Amino acid sequence: MLGGNEEVTSLSHHLLSTLRNGISEPPLIGPFSFPSETVDEGSYVQITCSVVKGDEPLKITWSLHGDVISSEPSITTTMIGSRTSILIISSVGYRHSGSYACRATNKAGTASYSAELKVNGRQLE
Repeated sequence: MLGGNEEVTSLSHHLLSTLRNGISEPPLIGPFSFPSETVDEGSYVQITCSVVKGDEPLKITWSLHGDVISSEPSITTTMIGSRTSILIISSVGYRHSGSYACRATNKAGTASYSAELKVNGRQLE
């Protein structure tokens, strides 16, 4: 059986451990960019979003012009482990131009990072 001081010390260590484990760290996304300032129509493009800090579990999503991207034949998003997501455009078209944002969310908060894709090619009417 623990004595008075030992019991208080044991309780103090338990409370400190609980407090440390209860405080979560919001996500932080490492910078990313497209491979060149302007991409030619028909090119293959890939960018990687990595969450460099923050507690798990994490939810990572991509958006274009504020709309969440769902995979389609020319655009796919793939999780690599639990902290990284890759966005791939297999054949860039003018419609893919715009600001791509990666958003990471956990119980402590949300972070977002954006990169602009500019496409050389004809504009759709």
